Amino acid sequence: MSQIRVVLCPVDFSPLSREAQALAVEVSEVFGARLILHYNRSDVPPGLTRAWEWKEVHRGAETSSAKAEAEFRQMLAQLPRTVSAEARITAGPVAPVLLRLAEQLSADLVVLGSHGWSSADHASVAERIIDHCACPVLTIQEGQQTGALLGLKGSPGEEPLPVLVSTDFSGSAGRAVEYAFDLARALPIRLHLLHVVPRGRGEAVALAAHGRLEQLVPGDLAERVGMHVLEGDPAEHIVELSRALCARFMVMGEHTRDLWRRFVTRDTARELLHRAPCPVWFVPAA
Repeated sequence: MSQIRVVLCPVDFSPLSREAQALAVEVSEVFGARLILHYNRSDVPPGLTRAWEWKEVHRGAETSSAKAEAEFRQMLAQLPRTVSAEARITAGPVAPVLLRLAEQLSADLVVLGSHGWSSADHASVAERIIDHCACPVLTIQEGQQTGALLGLKGSPGEEPLPVLVSTDFSGSAGRAVEYAFDLARALPIRLHLLHVVPRGRGEAVALAAHGRLEQLVPGDLAERVGMHVLEGDPAEHIVELSRALCARFMVMGEHTRDLWRRFVTRDTARELLHRAPCPVWFVPAA
């Protein structure tokens, strides 16, 4: 993980986007990053089959440029003085505009909220950003309780905060694990590596998986990494263990998937985007 220097946070002035903004402010403050708050005036409904739900979620969210500028001035005035921040207002299809802006800014992290609904004929904005964004994406699901945010600052005498990192030993998962190790070197967190083996594979497979997890851990982090091997459904165990650990957030690799594969195969990353009880830090496959 290179230094986080630019954090991009889309907002629509809803309660969920305020939660995402709070996470983005915390990350920016801890890493000394420049924070870009972004509002897009053309938040287009997803299509007839979900239009009624979009209207309920976004009722009153469409904001004029003048009102957005006034909201941004108030937002910027309330930010900590230790955070360098600016605002951008754009217009156009929200996902392509956000992806283009992230590329133009050379963003190191995008922080956004997910309203959580998706269907076969509509992929949510959060899903599209995770699919195509070149940098990591930190998401918060609507209804999550962030408590003391991510707790990245820490306090003297406090135990490192638990962070869950799942891996299937694939290349994309390996990149996420390395990213999590770099986060652990920079932040007061304790990592918990998790691998889930298919049901019925036997104790030998589980022991071998545990050995592979041990081999992943660098020597400088040996005292701050726990290992877990469970058997069954990956998404179920990730959710259950994150709750049991009271994980502050989780780090997950994002597999490259084309549209057809996404709709005919189960995707653990998509499930966790919508089901995780804590924020999820997605690391791109490449």
